[in-house]
Amino acid sequence: DGFLHFSTVTCLFNSTKADDIAYIESYYFNKLKLISFDSRVGKFVGYTEFGVSNAKRLNEGPEVTRARTGKERYCVNNVGNDYNHAVAKS
Repeated sequence: DGFLHFSTVTCLFNSTKADDIAYIESYYFNKLKLISFDSRVGKFVGYTEFGVSNAKRLNEGPEVTRARTGKERYCVNNVGNDYNHAVAKS
């Protein structure tokens, strides 16, 4: 009984080049994806009525600016480490 809210941050990549990296932030409620930000799209996208209204709000506020820096802030350095220590050795 209860409710489940969670978010994920994903870095998709097939090389260490910044152009080959995508940053994706997703927000869920009870296993239903409500909103996500994809650096390839550059804005939040809603998947439910509630998500669409909140994506509009997030895209008009400072949250979208913070999300747009996520690729550089979170992915680029970590992907380099992951690529060198895991992918390149497999």
